[in-house]
Amino acid sequence: MGAGRAAARLGANDYPHRATAEPSICVESSCRKVRAPRQPRRAVSMENSQIAFLVVTLMVVHLVIGLPLFVVLAVGSLSLIVLTGTYSLSSLGTTLFASLDSWALLAMPLFILAGEVISRGRIARDLIGLGEALVGWLRGGLGMATIFGCFFFAGTSGSSSADTATIGKIMVPALKQKGYDPSYAASLAASGGILGVIVPPSLIFIIYGIATATSVGDLFVAGIVPGFMVALGLCIANYLVCRFGTWGASEKTAFSGKAALKALWQARYGFGAPLVILGGIYGGLFTPTEAAAVAVGYVFLVELVLVREVRFRDLGDIFLTASRTTGILAPIIAFSILFAEVLAVLRVPGMIVEGFTAFDVSFGVSVALIVVMLLVIGCLLEPIAAILVIMPILFPIGQQLGFDPVHFGVFVVTTLSVGFITPPVGINLFAAAAVSGEPFTRIATRAFPAFMALILICFAIAFLPSMILWFR
Repeated sequence: MGAGRAAARLGANDYPHRATAEPSICVESSCRKVRAPRQPRRAVSMENSQIAFLVVTLMVVHLVIGLPLFVVLAVGSLSLIVLTGTYSLSSLGTTLFASLDSWALLAMPLFILAGEVISRGRIARDLIGLGEALVGWLRGGLGMATIFGCFFFAGTSGSSSADTATIGKIMVPALKQKGYDPSYAASLAASGGILGVIVPPSLIFIIYGIATATSVGDLFVAGIVPGFMVALGLCIANYLVCRFGTWGASEKTAFSGKAALKALWQARYGFGAPLVILGGIYGGLFTPTEAAAVAVGYVFLVELVLVREVRFRDLGDIFLTASRTTGILAPIIAFSILFAEVLAVLRVPGMIVEGFTAFDVSFGVSVALIVVMLLVIGCLLEPIAAILVIMPILFPIGQQLGFDPVHFGVFVVTTLSVGFITPPVGINLFAAAAVSGEPFTRIATRAFPAFMALILICFAIAFLPSMILWFR
């Protein structure tokens, strides 16, 4: 009867799957002496929203003190389930399994494997050489070459941290030798690594597409122009630092068309992977997941057979490293989806959308508020987890503001990626510190010009939908 009384107080309209015939008997008989007023629907929603706010706050605190992300998501989800009683524990296992039982999600470990092969082979060095040949003759050219090396490598790896680590190992020593401040040299690799999640193929675009039922192929193509914008913005910031600051170097050499053509020919294999991926998807030859499998086959063919930079004895370590990365991401994705489902059952996204739209502000102010929120989240959460956690809340707001799902995805991913170079987490800052030996805080300080350039680019992406959706 206790459960019946609780269900009666909540009301059948709030949780119809828990309403039974028993509450009406309780209300008319045994509950008559206690004539407490029936709780209205909004009061129950507020109670659940307060519980959700408390749980989310505690989750953020535990993330800051260093608890593993999947543990925080798991404990937070289970806490909401137990405290609110609005989600069936019997379906918990099914939900976790179904969250990973996705054909589109299968592309993630395949792109991780392809990026791991490329990072150990010759393709990365050839792409960096092309960047040097194209922009190395400008003031601050070697810094620009680092950024363009990240841009070209992003088209084959799909990972920001892999971009930073691979390019950083090669370019940071060269930048130091040219006279660049060591911490600034590391910050160039960290900021350039952001291109790894914007230039297709992007693992975060895959996750966004799954979370919002948006075409991954459209997201890949839409990321091309923003990738150029980010690369150009970072190059301009580097030029200004080298021209007016003391962190860079004013090296300047003559441009050689012959050297540029030679570098372009040497980097031909590096352009094959993105051409195969995007051309195959939009040519109707295969899906994004099948494109990931083709990309793996392509990089194995190039590195093992054609250039023979990777040996067969290296395959065991390559597969092990890729498996570890996938194993880290899989539970994060599973518990993130569970957390998002629990929030949806509690109607938290709907209440936040109502509160957001209640303010009579312009589109520009709304975009600024979203940028600030994404920057804060990007400082604390790894972007893949952030996408899975916040999209149930943020995506309806984007639709309310009139964003196209693809345009909104590019805007959100680009803004979140700024968190890669923003303390206290700043994954790319840690990766750059690991490969350069420079202090984390000094690298973060030297990354400030890149940070400002990226913020301006995020606003440009939000206000220029036709540039992002050029292919439609």
